[in-house]
Amino acid sequence: MSQTSAATPATTSKRSRHVRIALLGAAAFSLAACREEDVPSAAFPTLDACLEAAAGPGTWVTEESCEEGFGQALEAHVETAPRYDDQALCEAEHGGECVAEERPGGGGSIFLPLMAGYLIGNMLGGRGSMAQPFYGRSSGGFATPGGTVLNQARGTTSLSPNAFRAGTPTRTAAPMTRATVNRTGGFGATRTGTGVRSFGG
Repeated sequence: MSQTSAATPATTSKRSRHVRIALLGAAAFSLAACREEDVPSAAFPTLDACLEAAAGPGTWVTEESCEEGFGQALEAHVETAPRYDDQALCEAEHGGECVAEERPGGGGSIFLPLMAGYLIGNMLGGRGSMAQPFYGRSSGGFATPGGTVLNQARGTTSLSPNAFRAGTPTRTAAPMTRATVNRTGGFGATRTGTGVRSFGG
């Protein structure tokens, strides 16, 4: 007479552990596959500096990507540049000249820094270029409105596509005050540590 052996509790527990490990391994592999690859990236203080680099040998930067990226950075600047209720505060936070613009609905001026340059990336898969403006920081270096930190205003590297994410719209938001800056640490201070690598030339 044949007998059917029943699984012992120890055998069942071992199988469960193997199943959990296999599922965790598959999930980790899936997450790794979803991460986008780093893309060639470059920072320039001006459009002319980018065009100069594009004219040189051994670079992915082209005249078209320089001009396209500069246009994108200007558009982002209009929507997401840091804005302050006081000119002296703005200039202290960014180490340079700030310009006035009328408050939405009137009622005085708010102040925003001039762009210190722009960061462009050569997106994979034929998606063209992406770009973000960057500004000086009182603590040194530069940062984009989306939180990418740059050590220099000019250089090349590879960055995650997340480095080109848009900042929070500020055009109709309340401008930053001295109290806001004291509470948050100022522009760029609360944005580091987001997983976006800092940039060096």
